[in-house]
Amino acid sequence: MSAKTFLTISAVVAVLFGLAFVLMPTAAGAFYGVPPDPHSALSSQFFGSALIGIAVVQWFGKDFRDWEAVRGVLIASAVGDVVGGGVNLLGTFQGLLNGMAWTSTLVYALLLIGSLYCLSAGAEASGIAAKPAL
Repeated sequence: MSAKTFLTISAVVAVLFGLAFVLMPTAAGAFYGVPPDPHSALSSQFFGSALIGIAVVQWFGKDFRDWEAVRGVLIASAVGDVVGGGVNLLGTFQGLLNGMAWTSTLVYALLLIGSLYCLSAGAEASGIAAKPAL
């Protein structure tokens, strides 16, 4: 899979989850066992807005022609997936989220694998020209 394909998929996933958390925070939170109080809803909306921002970066990043720029987006994605997945696991093990949180763990893991694969494949495998050394 090319970095362009991966970043497209990742952006679509992020914007779909982001829109759900911004537009329907209580319903989206209820899916994971988050209490339907106003503070939780606001936190969910902040989370959704961050996901939409990530989606925009990934969407535009898929068209970057400089491998170093794409590499930066992939590294940021990998770091975000590790941290997000860790927070998700922590909440699950503490009993703050229900069993559906394991689906989010799976999504984080798959996106992390995709980022790491694209990083390991490098510029040539992703069809992006590496920046010449000076």
